[in-house]
Amino acid sequence: MTVGSVTDQRSLFSEENGMSDVAVKTMPLASTEATEQLQKKKDISIDDMDMIALKTNFDKQMIVGSPMYLDPLEEERGTMILEYKDDEIRKESRYSLKGNCSNPEPASSTHYHFQKIREVTNPFHQLVKFREKYVRGSFQDSESNIKNDVEKWLVYPKPLPKFWKFDKDERFLGEAEFDPENPIRKVKSGYYCIRPHDYGLANRTAASSIHYTGEEFELDDFVSTIAEHNKVHSLDEDDLEEREIPTFREFKHNFGFMIEMIQSHPMNEISEKRLNYLLDKFDLFQHLKSKSEILENKQVPYRDFYNCRKVDQGVLLSGLVTQRQLSEFIWEKINTESTRIVHVTSSGDGLTIRDIFQLGCSHENPLEVGLKVIDDQFLDWYRDVYLSTYHLIKYSESEIENELSGLKLRYYFLAKIFLEFDNAIEGEYLAQILIRFTIHLLEKSKYQLGQISVDFQFYDPKDSNAQTNNWWMKFSHWLIKWKLVSYNIRWNIQLSRVFPQLFAARKVSNFQDYFDSIFTPLFENQESKELDFFLRNVCSLDVVISQSDEYLWKIFADINLPPKDWVAEGDNPTISHYIYYTFANLARFNQLRHRKHKNTIPLRSYCSPSTSNRTSQFSSTTLYFTEKVESLVCNLLLCNGGLLQGEPIWNAPSLLEYLFYLFQIPIITAPLSSVNVSSGNTDALLNDQKGTLKQSNGPEANPVKLSRDISVAGQYTYDKNPFMKMLRIGFKVCISSRSVLFNSSYTLEPMIEEYSVAASIYLLNAADLCELARNSVISSGYNGFYKAHWSGIVIENNGDNVMSDPLGLIDMWNDKPEDNRIRHNVPNIRRKYRTETLEQEWEFINDRFVD
Repeated sequence: MTVGSVTDQRSLFSEENGMSDVAVKTMPLASTEATEQLQKKKDISIDDMDMIALKTNFDKQMIVGSPMYLDPLEEERGTMILEYKDDEIRKESRYSLKGNCSNPEPASSTHYHFQKIREVTNPFHQLVKFREKYVRGSFQDSESNIKNDVEKWLVYPKPLPKFWKFDKDERFLGEAEFDPENPIRKVKSGYYCIRPHDYGLANRTAASSIHYTGEEFELDDFVSTIAEHNKVHSLDEDDLEEREIPTFREFKHNFGFMIEMIQSHPMNEISEKRLNYLLDKFDLFQHLKSKSEILENKQVPYRDFYNCRKVDQGVLLSGLVTQRQLSEFIWEKINTESTRIVHVTSSGDGLTIRDIFQLGCSHENPLEVGLKVIDDQFLDWYRDVYLSTYHLIKYSESEIENELSGLKLRYYFLAKIFLEFDNAIEGEYLAQILIRFTIHLLEKSKYQLGQISVDFQFYDPKDSNAQTNNWWMKFSHWLIKWKLVSYNIRWNIQLSRVFPQLFAARKVSNFQDYFDSIFTPLFENQESKELDFFLRNVCSLDVVISQSDEYLWKIFADINLPPKDWVAEGDNPTISHYIYYTFANLARFNQLRHRKHKNTIPLRSYCSPSTSNRTSQFSSTTLYFTEKVESLVCNLLLCNGGLLQGEPIWNAPSLLEYLFYLFQIPIITAPLSSVNVSSGNTDALLNDQKGTLKQSNGPEANPVKLSRDISVAGQYTYDKNPFMKMLRIGFKVCISSRSVLFNSSYTLEPMIEEYSVAASIYLLNAADLCELARNSVISSGYNGFYKAHWSGIVIENNGDNVMSDPLGLIDMWNDKPEDNRIRHNVPNIRRKYRTETLEQEWEFINDRFVD
């Protein structure tokens, strides 16, 4: 290391952590082997000593896990199954494989090598080409997303200054601390949206004393700022690059190849052996190098797990608060706004909060409300009935009033008023809940961030008011109206498989109408500034595969029907139909946004654990597989955002697990939340509601049965969660709190609670926690500026002297400085182990499947 680099790195430590020069000069700067560290120590104890690995040929074979052979007959039979050639699809790929595992070359620990793959029949090479074709064709890769370009992408609102703390922000001081005659005195360099003539923030009443950085957001300022930015960087001209979107027939062809590969016994056998080898290899690595990791962690003072950025990529808007917080919020409104009209009936009558709580009471005069307003019975009804019906599809008030009565009607009003943004009070209560219990607390912690997932809701397309049936415009208007803008939150959009319910309600006539209601408003409202700001903060589009999805135990006669011809008397299309046609529409929309120099949106998908017992409706007469396999294969081919549930993949075929490791697909896990996924019993509620919901005004309405599916899995436990094994193997695992409302959370920081429970149960060390936090930042939807600032990574290639991290096989994030542990505190020895192990696995594949 040169003197200049040492000086720069010392100044970087001093600038980031506020350390004295004396402390910086005496602190180690670079990562070295344990033996070198021990030589520098004056006092060496037994605890500091590590075992030194031998450098023999046998040890090299053990490192790579080779040789590992199968029965010759099985190998020959497996090779016949896996021969596959498709000259039309072949093209150059950037991922290369090299080396001979029986005599391995030393793996590079700093970067991956990319070169042209030879035209071979290696099935893994084919999968690399398939995934690259779909991801790049839909502009989901990070290089195609302009928000990862630090120079060209406008970061708005303006980033906060270094060393910013919520408690020290003078804008948030009380009225007595503020001098309106000299507002300039309170202006800090780098604080966004604060102007000398605008000091209304400090003069607000005590009722709105919950402050956050987005209070002074102005849409007009955003419009003028982005117009000036585009003019300076010449982003006004269209980019005419076009990419070919693979057809459904081509997708089906590639899908079939993957299924044949997954059903090959030799492939699954060798994949299982490799996964077991990787699991044992990490244990050996921990035995040999755990002390070295501890030494590296101690080299970075003032940067531990708690002040490393962590992104919760899957928290639900429908479950942002705990049961107690929601009860206390409703009690506050009962005491202060009991006479406020919060709902308007179909006949035009206004209902107050007091009127709503009188529904279902045994007496007319007294107001029977217990201290626990949100009880377990409401939560069960809200989760199992409301979220799967009334929440996703907007029915008329007359339909609701005719269907529900008594206590169930009160439950509906509570969910509609306090947990929905589209109601008579324009979502004011939900905005207050979001600010008070999420935005405010995340900004105070500074290092916690969240991607909030919101369900796309389907309105009646026959409504004459175009603004009414446009969910995109309504939701973006709600964000701007209540200034729900923060550095610590972004948004995900969830699409549910509700075609049968929409068809029964006569809101769609075919499957194409389902996609038109989602994507047509996006193409028609490109000039909307509210929608433009919202889409700039959208991180992903998620296809939800739930255990409540309607399923028919049959095989469709023709699965090649285009969406416009899919009627099928309201039968639910397959998972592959949903994900592929969502992918195709999103690809066209991304191409339009890429042409306008706007950010593109990646695709993610769920995989419900209960689908493992269901035969896929996408199967043919020669190939049979489950819906779980179908959803995982679709995610592997079409989605570049990751997998939103980690539990199902562990019980999938071994080859699928191995592919998710090789491709480094981001996987979202929630060990604490998964325990509560299938808890609760609402049979009594469903029977009381007679199990049906009328979905049209006529007497010939088709009811939707709300009965439980016999294939639903049982309740999960901590010991059955594969989270820790996946982390040890090297999957790109992230932790999410998912739905806080159903987690029985006991703290104000559910994300930290999720990490803490996982650390206590699985005995995670400091390196594990920092690695999980870093994974969440790399795989998140935040723009490149924040990723470079938080973790020191960029999408540009900085040469061969820096370490890199693959993501989804297509994306590669490179370290900006040579040693950026100061930003995330993941030991370099851990990162080198991950990199070398992954390279060695690809070398093993290249050697095992020879031409």
